[in-house]
Amino acid sequence: MRARWLLFFCGWTLLSTAFAGEHIRDEDHATLLRQAAVFVEAERYKDAVAVLKNFEPRSPDDEVSVGILTGKIYLGINRPAKAVGYFEEAQSQAPERFEAALGAAQTHLQLGQFTQARHFVQMAQSLKPDSSEPDLVLATMALRTGNPSQASAQMLGLMKSRPESEGVVISYSRYLAITGDSAAAKRVLEGFAERHPDAAAVREQLGDWEIKSGKQAAGLQLKRMAATLYERQGDFFKRDVIQAWVEVHGQFASQAEPPEAKGVAQQSREDKSPVPVVADKDFAPPVKRFPFPSGVMITGGSGFIVDGGRKIVTNRHVVEGGKEFAVRTGLGEIITARLLFLSSTDDIAVLELAQPLPADRAIPAKAYVKPGVGRNVVVMGYPLWSVLGEGSPSLTNGIVSKRTGLQDDKGTFQLTAKVNKGNSGGPVFDLHGNVVGITVGKLDSKKFQDDEGFIPEDVNFAIHVDRIPPIANIQLLSDVPSPPELGAEELYQTMLGKVVMVATYK
Repeated sequence: MRARWLLFFCGWTLLSTAFAGEHIRDEDHATLLRQAAVFVEAERYKDAVAVLKNFEPRSPDDEVSVGILTGKIYLGINRPAKAVGYFEEAQSQAPERFEAALGAAQTHLQLGQFTQARHFVQMAQSLKPDSSEPDLVLATMALRTGNPSQASAQMLGLMKSRPESEGVVISYSRYLAITGDSAAAKRVLEGFAERHPDAAAVREQLGDWEIKSGKQAAGLQLKRMAATLYERQGDFFKRDVIQAWVEVHGQFASQAEPPEAKGVAQQSREDKSPVPVVADKDFAPPVKRFPFPSGVMITGGSGFIVDGGRKIVTNRHVVEGGKEFAVRTGLGEIITARLLFLSSTDDIAVLELAQPLPADRAIPAKAYVKPGVGRNVVVMGYPLWSVLGEGSPSLTNGIVSKRTGLQDDKGTFQLTAKVNKGNSGGPVFDLHGNVVGITVGKLDSKKFQDDEGFIPEDVNFAIHVDRIPPIANIQLLSDVPSPPELGAEELYQTMLGKVVMVATYK
């Protein structure tokens, strides 16, 4: 652990803070570690690192605590590949530490490594049976692999068993948010707060909801109320976390767009919660997702990597009219791109990455086939990314239901896998891992109801792979033996680094 801890701090260049440049010797040892933990929970990662730089572990327990905090920092800035080793090493040295097991489970979830995630979920559940956080990991895993009914059963069962548990209600609210039902997520919290006037954590969560909705003043009021309740209850750590957060972000309560010059990362209009900037190139800010000008409205869709890691295929309507372009991979990389091709006949565009990815991150050139009716398929992409977050893609399952699209359009086909805003441009896979189409949209249910008097279900469309232009350098194959079918989890893990979120602004 100590070797890993030393590597973590080696070669860092940090902006000056209240702690930087000072080697603190007189402060109480435990107080320093507590201060670092407060900063981590308050998402003040730069300040946490500055404290830890001056903290000298004096025991194996100290080293485990530093490892857990380091893992949380890397997970918080969406660097799960770096976080996982810290959590796992901490868990191996201190198997009784719940935070280490839970952190490892959450990190493997982000990496799409679901077998390992389940292993650490079981450890976490055995250490803290009353915690609902491991259940949320399992439900999120089910959602990402196209099993919403399983996820719903998991969380509804939890709610029915402990409806008055504050932790359970918060986890259920977060689950509803992940599914895209933000209104219900907020209602659940508000109902609990009405029944429990002393529910500090619920009020803190409601404060976060208000801030993310752009209601900074109301959100800060709720967070301060939560801090007062924590203090009355003797939970001074959580009180201090809120106060540490407010110290940095309270000044922006009356500002529509916090300026980057004061240390707040640029955000899309859908997500206005401020997040601290970290200077180190390997410690990029978690919410400065794309290198676009401050204050612009970011729009996005999905895409997939082709041509040996050099290009991205997506929909034309995702990028048309955009001023700048960037992609975010399922592994957390952010890469700028330029528009290379816009089809005049199909809803297809091709981007070229400024920095090519390794060739094995591209979908192989010979993994493209046209689907037959009845074939099982999977849609992979970033649906509702402004609500659900863009850290990881998700899957939905279905079948090819018709060889042609709307009004028998031969360039598209119909499928039953559910498609939402944000899925546009993502790949449609068969269960062998071949790309069979490009997600393009779904039937306008409201217009159909107005015209026909009823709402059709599961009518979604994708573009045939033979419409992908030659510039993408793919080969459409037929009558080629396919590899064995993959399970949803195996397919997800295989394609996690090959499916991207595409972003632009206009």
